[in-house]
Formats: sequence, C-alpha cells, structure tokens
Amino acid sequence: MAPTVYKVTETGTKKTNMRKPVVEKMRRDRINRCIEQLKVLLKTEIKASQPCGKLEKADILEMAVIHLKKSMRTNDNAHAQSYADGLSRCIQETARFLSVHNQLQTTKHALMGHFNNTVQPKTSEKVVCASAPKDSCQAVSKRAGEHVLWRPW
Repeated sequence: MAPTVYKVTETGTKKTNMRKPVVEKMRRDRINRCIEQLKVLLKTEIKASQPCGKLEKADILEMAVIHLKKSMRTNDNAHAQSYADGLSRCIQETARFLSVHNQLQTTKHALMGHFNNTVQPKTSEKVVCASAPKDSCQAVSKRAGEHVLWRPW
C-alpha cells in the first residue's frame, strides 16, 4: 500500500477570525478618511460654528447633514420658482395667442377660468384678460417688474 500524505490545513473559522481585525481596521480607516474629506469640504461652516478647538467626528457628520438639508431646501425653492415662472409665461403666451383669434372667445374664457383655478392655490398670480382683441391677456404677479427667464419645459 502506498503511503498516505495528510496536509494539515487551518479551519475556516480560524481564517475568518484572523481576517476580522484586518477588515475592521480597513473599514475604520475608510470612515476616518471620508470624515476628513468632509472636514475639508465643510471648512467654512466649521470655522463659523466652532472657530477653535478640535471637532469630534459626530460634529463633522452633523454639520454635513445640516449643510445638505439647507442646500436641498434652497434647491427645491429655486425649482418651484422656476416652475411657477415658466407656467406664468406659458399662460401669457396662450392668452396672447387666443386674443389674436377672435373666433375663440368662448375657448379663451374657459381656458383662462381653468388657469385661474389651477394657478391661484400655488402662486399669487391671476390671469387677467382684456376684452379688446388687440390687447393680450397677462398674468399679474405680486413680483411686478421682475424680469424672469422663460423656459419652455
């Protein structure tokens, strides 16, 4: 009979136990590296709130969350304002088109009534139509005199 050779191998649990500290250290290093990057990105906010002293990781994370919430809030307001301005411009163009065509008077009044019901709860605008065909309809806003960039979307 031929001699049998047995190879001694480490068990799976022993390998896993040896890898756990290494994986945990890599994870902690990654977290610390990201927090340092946040600290660099938020240095103006950090200087304003805590001009001196060492910040804890939790403080940096908290400031990052506050900054993101603030930027999202202003971004949402800008989108809502842009949408309202575009809708107002669309209503103005529609009213101008309908004012040019006299045979569409009933359609014009129905459409303007619909626009007034749709627009008023969301914005402070009201569509006003003149009865003369040469005059166009316009959306009257509380922000009178403010130039708004029109976007077709």
